[in-house]
Amino acid sequence: MGPPTVTENCHPYFWVKRRFELIRHQIETLLASLSDPVDFKDFVREALIKNRSPVPTGTIHDRQWALLPLMVCESIGGHYEQALPASAAIHLFMASAEVFDDIEDADSSDSLSARYGSAVATNVATTLLILAEKAITQLKGKGVTDHTIVRITDAINSFYTKACAGQHLDLTLTPVMAMSENTYFRVACMKSASTPECACHIGALLATENQILVDKFTLFGRNLGMASQIANDIQGIISEIDIIKRKITLPVIYSLALTDSEDRHQLELAFGKPSEFVPEPRRIMNLLFSSGAMYYAMVRMELYKTLALDILSEAEDKGANVGQLKLFLE
Repeated sequence: MGPPTVTENCHPYFWVKRRFELIRHQIETLLASLSDPVDFKDFVREALIKNRSPVPTGTIHDRQWALLPLMVCESIGGHYEQALPASAAIHLFMASAEVFDDIEDADSSDSLSARYGSAVATNVATTLLILAEKAITQLKGKGVTDHTIVRITDAINSFYTKACAGQHLDLTLTPVMAMSENTYFRVACMKSASTPECACHIGALLATENQILVDKFTLFGRNLGMASQIANDIQGIISEIDIIKRKITLPVIYSLALTDSEDRHQLELAFGKPSEFVPEPRRIMNLLFSSGAMYYAMVRMELYKTLALDILSEAEDKGANVGQLKLFLE
């Protein structure tokens, strides 16, 4: 059975859905190369399903990053087909990173590591990394030159090395209460923004040798990633999940820096080291709203979105068709 076809100029929902189908078909060809036993493939598929990107567009969501190589390549004038292996690689790298993250954080009861042990999870994550590298080699079959493939491989390794360094910095921040706003943004830029930054960079490399355009789309990806991270922080507080998990995010850091007396004490108890104290999520959320921390986070998110939109406008002035990419920022 061949890959699904794509009808151009369709509604954004179907545009995204069909391209995700193409990326999944690309990944299926890679999974077919896995050796028996069959249950090993099942573990790998489980990790990929957990990281499956949502549809449609219209919201900033970090599980849509696999689309970026296709979208950027098309926006500059390339054809989406030549970027499919790169998009598959990004999806596989993201799935691997999520499995490793679950192993390191040990805070998810439904993760592979929690259900089957860290040894099985590590093996699956490593396999996903290898499949991602294998996906990059398939660019040759799409007519991509050896020179460009080398540049893309080097770029991916560089961006994900930066992400690993960001993860290390995040893991070594103990006690967590010591995290400053500057440190937060440093970690977010290294760890969270590196994937969309990388995805946009390689999408541009596949379509042009114009370094100015490549740099613009790379910077767009970085600002998109930063906006996405803050959007996740906001949603994590509103859903109360990050409060329950005692996760230190931008609203918490901001509020701790400005709040004193009893309110600060409540935040320190809620987000400090694990203890017998069980925070009341709704009370903590209300405190973060009343302190202005949530509003501040929203302002910072909008700032990064504005920077990203400005970059797209500059790219548009140079002939790029950025309409689909703007959907990430609506």
